[in-house]
Order: sequence, then structure tokens, then C-alpha cells
Amino acid sequence: MARLSSLLTSVVASFILTTVAPAASATPTSPSTATTTASTTTTAATTATTTSETPSARLERLVREEHARAFPEIAAAQLHFATFTSPTVFFMSNFDVGAALDGPPLALQIFLNPGVFDLDGGPGEVALRAILAHELSHSLDYVRRAVVDGSDGLVGLLPALVWPPAEEEMERRTDLVAVQRGYAEGLIAYRLWLYRVLDDDGVREKRRVYYSPIELSMLGRLQARCPHALAGALSTPPRSAREIARLAPASCF
Repeated sequence: MARLSSLLTSVVASFILTTVAPAASATPTSPSTATTTASTTTTAATTATTTSETPSARLERLVREEHARAFPEIAAAQLHFATFTSPTVFFMSNFDVGAALDGPPLALQIFLNPGVFDLDGGPGEVALRAILAHELSHSLDYVRRAVVDGSDGLVGLLPALVWPPAEEEMERRTDLVAVQRGYAEGLIAYRLWLYRVLDDDGVREKRRVYYSPIELSMLGRLQARCPHALAGALSTPPRSAREIARLAPASCF
């Protein structure tokens, strides 16, 4: 218990120091070179393009860039985009259920809420790329299920729609996949932004379903120092900071 308390205290202190001024220049790397700090590959031309883009076009571009950069397993998959509005949900992923019954390839869908830019100035590009990578991690999961088990594998997603524990496990596993690919810092920035723009009930719901910034900080350290331990957690994602701390020795954090 003393070791665990000391570890959590150390992580919290480091988290506070490293998130007072979130980084704004990094973009995630491919899985083979992923670390908790993403590489800086955004070009001046890309930056200039954003000034003339619509919010929807900007989000679509970011999805395509992260799709090409960090998800080689689904590089050939076609992405279909749609927009929606919501005061609390900003991104979703799905697949065309009707087409899925006919077998692969899946028609992958990414739903984008352009209103994300209207709240508190938006979450920032690093955070956007990270949460879009989270959605692409869902897309990867859909494709893997379809390839391995066909439509039966996709049916396995149904419990997450109606049973909260299954939803929590699915979303946390998706966070873990994004962390493995270098998006920990961006996810921290996105969750901190969410906590600022949502009311208390909304924040509680996000904390229930997804990893918190401090938990993501721990997972990012684990990926950087002991990636095998994080990979081993994918089958049963840890549900709290204490469970994360039990995944590996203190030196991994």
C-alpha cells in the first residue's frame, strides 16, 4: 500500500508539472516508433491550409492524416464522414451495419461535430489528432473483428451499447491502443479540455467511461518505459489508477 501511495503521489506531481502548459506542436508517430511524446511533423503548408478550411474539412483532413500516419493495418480502408451536433459528444465511429452483413471490406464511418471549435476555443490540434486516433482505434477494432469472425465478431459489440461495464471496457481498450501509438499527451489535453467545457454531470460520465488525465499520464509512462506491460493489459484494461499501478514495477512509471 505504501509503494502504491508513493507511486500515485509521484505521478500526480509529475502530471501537474507537465500539464500546466500543454504542448501544442507534436503529432503522433507510427506504432513502431510511438512514445508518449509525438513527433513534430506538421508542415508550414498544412498550417497555412487550416486558415481557409471549414471546420468540417479541417477535421476530415486531420482524420485522414492520422489514418495514413498511425494506422497501417487499415490504410486501405475507405473512410466515410458525416457531421452531427451535440453539446456533449464531439466524435463517434461506426460502420455500415447493412453492408457489414455482406462481409468485408467494412464501410467505416467517422462522425464529426464541428461545434468542437466553438467551446473554449477548441481543444487544440494535438488534442484533436489524439481523439481522432481514438476513433480510428475503434475502426481498427471493427475491421479486426470482421476479418477474424465475420459478422459474428461485430455482433460482439452489442453489449457495449446496453451494458455500462462493457462500454467502459471497450472505450478504455481503445484509449490503450491510442496510447500505444503515441497519443497519450494529446488524449490528456483533450480530456482536460472536456472537463472545462462540460457540466459536472458530463464530467462524471466521461470519467466513468474513459481514462482520466492522471490515468493517461501513468499509461503514457508505462508505454514509454515498459511497453510490454501495456500490451498485456489490452485483454482486460485496468479500471483505475491503482489497477494501472499494479501492471508493472514502480520503475516503469
